[in-house]
Amino acid sequence: MKKYVSCFIVCFIFQNILFAQKTVLLETKYYSFQSNVALNAHLFLYNKAMSCKFKKIPEDSLAHYSFKDKIKFLKPADLSALNPVLKFYMDSLLNKDLLFDSLMRDFSDKLGNEKMKSSKWQSTAFERVNVFKPFFLKFFWPAIDAENKAWLKVNGAQIVKLETLLVPELERIYQTKLPANKICVDLTSYATWAGAYSYSDTFCHIIFSTSHRSNQGDLAAEVVFHETSHFLIDKVSAMISSMTKGKDIKQSINLWHNLIFYTTGYVLVNEYAKMGKAFAPYYVQMKFQDKFPDFKTDIEGCHLYWDPYIKNQMSLEDALKALTNHVLERK
Repeated sequence: MKKYVSCFIVCFIFQNILFAQKTVLLETKYYSFQSNVALNAHLFLYNKAMSCKFKKIPEDSLAHYSFKDKIKFLKPADLSALNPVLKFYMDSLLNKDLLFDSLMRDFSDKLGNEKMKSSKWQSTAFERVNVFKPFFLKFFWPAIDAENKAWLKVNGAQIVKLETLLVPELERIYQTKLPANKICVDLTSYATWAGAYSYSDTFCHIIFSTSHRSNQGDLAAEVVFHETSHFLIDKVSAMISSMTKGKDIKQSINLWHNLIFYTTGYVLVNEYAKMGKAFAPYYVQMKFQDKFPDFKTDIEGCHLYWDPYIKNQMSLEDALKALTNHVLERK
C-alpha cells in the first residue's frame, strides 16, 4: 500500500509540474512561440462546452458527449467529476467572449504565464481546469502538443525568413513601432471560430490554432503577420474614426480591419514576387470580395488610394481621407 501511495504522489507531483510548465518552442526576432498546457486545457473545455450548448446536450450527459471518443477509458466516477466542469463552462464562461471580454483575456494571459488568478470566477475556473487536468494530460495533451510542434516545424522557418522583411515594412506603413518585448504566440487546438485572435492588455498576445484549416501552408505565415498588425493599427484606426465622426461607426471598424487584411496580403505578395513565387492573399483565397460587398468596396478604395500611400506617392492623412470618403459614399 505504501508503495502504491508513493507512486501516486510522485505521479501527481509530475502532473502538476507538467501542467504548470510554460513550454517555449521557438524564439525569433519578434516572436516567442509556445505550446502551453494550461491555456490549451482552458480553450479545449471552452470549445467542448460550446458544442454541448449548441447540441443541447442534457446536463448529466455533458462529459459522455464531449469525450465519447475516450469513453471506454472513463469510469462512471470520472464522468460524474467532469460533468460539473463542463456545466460551469456552459453556465459561467460561454457568455464571456474570449476576445472581447477583458477578464477572459486576462485569464488567458495568466494561464499562459503562470500568474495568480484574481477574480472570483477566474479562481473557480482554474479549479475546474485542475479537475480536468489529469484527463487532459492523459488523453488529449500529447496529441495537441504534438500538433502544435509539428505546425511550427513546418512553418517556423518561413516565418523566421519573412519576419525581418515584413515587420519593418508593416511598421513603416502604419507609422508605428512594435513594443520592445517579443510577441507571445500561444499555439492551441482552438482559437475561436476565426482560428486566431490577438490583444495587448499587459503584453502582445496572439492565440493561434494550429489545427484550423485556414492556418496552413503559405497562409500560416500571413495569419501570424495579420495578427501582428493588430498591434500596429491603433494610429490608423484612430484617424479613420476621426474622419468618420458622426457617421456609422461600424463602417470605420470594418474599414480598419479590412485594411489589415489588404495590407498584410499586399506586402506578402510583393515579398514572394521577389522570390519568384506567386501568392494569393488570405482574403483572396477565402473569397471575401464575393461574400462581403463592404469588403469589396474597401478593397477597391485600397487599390485607388492606399497603394499610392504605400508607394510614398500620398501622405497617410490624404490617403485615409480619400479612402474613407470612397467607402462612405458607396455604403
